[in-house]
Amino acid sequence: MVVAGGHGQRFGGRKQFAELAGRSVLAWSLDAAGEACAGVVVVVPGGWERAAGVTADCGAACRLVAGGPSRSASVRAGLHALPDGVGIVAVHDAARPLAPAEVWDRVLAAVAAGADAAVPVVPLTDTVCEVEPGGRARTLDRSRLVAVQTPQAFRLPALLAAHAGDPEATDDAALVEAAGGRVELVPGDPVNLKITAPTDLAVAAALLAGRSDPAPT
Repeated sequence: MVVAGGHGQRFGGRKQFAELAGRSVLAWSLDAAGEACAGVVVVVPGGWERAAGVTADCGAACRLVAGGPSRSASVRAGLHALPDGVGIVAVHDAARPLAPAEVWDRVLAAVAAGADAAVPVVPLTDTVCEVEPGGRARTLDRSRLVAVQTPQAFRLPALLAAHAGDPEATDDAALVEAAGGRVELVPGDPVNLKITAPTDLAVAAALLAGRSDPAPT
């Protein structure tokens, strides 16, 4: 499931449809999902499921559905659109167009091996502070913290149970964890950046160009 229903408030527009190296950000994310999974459900803003550019990016291999007013509601819309017989589902943010195939393989393999959910993580490189009431800062132990990425993989029954009652969260693994499920951490990749600001598009374009550069002799 590729979640592409956001408004892109911090970006200044719908970043999932922004151009990246001659294609939309969404198109790059769909490529990665299509290579890793047997089928793809794409959740887009209401009305966009019939937009010419979106249907062209999706092609015949996707199911396009309209999302809801929040990320969690959009994921639930995607869950309703899954075909019968699905046992494992990966949920991926369309704003991460460079997720390597190896990251997809790791999360899917961890769930196939028995985890309720698997999420890719990378170590933090910056010092992180928690802002306490009154504006006072408390520095956290960076060695115990990681940044969470997508795609995240789930046993479908575990994800459905976590969404029962229509809870809200910025992350599906957090819902599974709150419901008592076992969430396994696997290595992510620093290349798997999230498009948040327009400047991130330039970084992503440079990384894509690096993929196509010939290897040095």
